[in-house]
Amino acid sequence: MVGLSPPWSGLSWFAPRLPPRVAEVAGRGAPAMLEELGQSPLRAAVLAVRPEAGRWLVADQPAWPTALVGLPGGPVALSVEGNVELLRAPAVALVGTRHPTGTGRALAREYAAAVAEAGGVVVSGLAAGIDTEAHLGARGRTIAVLGQGLAVPMVAWQAAVRRRVLAEGGLVVSEFPPNLPADRWTFPRRNRVIAGLAAAVVVVEAGHRSGAKITAHLGAEYGREVVVVPGLPTLPSFAGCLDLLEEGAGIVRSAESVVSLLAAG
Repeated sequence: MVGLSPPWSGLSWFAPRLPPRVAEVAGRGAPAMLEELGQSPLRAAVLAVRPEAGRWLVADQPAWPTALVGLPGGPVALSVEGNVELLRAPAVALVGTRHPTGTGRALAREYAAAVAEAGGVVVSGLAAGIDTEAHLGARGRTIAVLGQGLAVPMVAWQAAVRRRVLAEGGLVVSEFPPNLPADRWTFPRRNRVIAGLAAAVVVVEAGHRSGAKITAHLGAEYGREVVVVPGLPTLPSFAGCLDLLEEGAGIVRSAESVVSLLAAG
């Protein structure tokens, strides 16, 4: 295991406070990012952070995902567990509610399996519901992006899904320091990594207040294709999908239409 050396360790810890311009120059390396910070107190705080142990990718390494290069406000480092080669493959994000209908669950698995069979990768957030169905349907061709550090304990069901993802050849990533627990602010940040890694965002089933809508909006901001399963207007769990349709999102008609999105990147 290779530790995250300074100043990358400090940049990772303070990523939520880094100005967008700092992330935009990440590809030039940590010195360029520190130069953007100038002589501010934040720069001193970044340099004072002790290195974090673990396996890391940082933004100036050749293995850094090209999809994240130049992403406004993007991550500066990713802690990784599993098959990092998946970061090189075309990807589609499959996201949605934690409380889906049986139809939503079945569609998430069907779409994920189709993407995997076509040589693509499914990106999602390892949450209950649609995320879990997407990860399992992809059978190892999947990247799980966490809203917490990799070393933070998980509830039993989530830990079991994570183990299966890794056992089948998948990848688990986080931009957060290993021991940073999940919080309200970490999930929107997690969502931007999900959107950033994918060529397109597919919202399978989502309510009005679903976090999947945040991922969809971020995907649109990053120039990704955004499509949704329209669902029935009488089902609250599809209300967010209808919201996104009114905002101009495309429609998912079949698994084949989801696979076609791999070429969007």
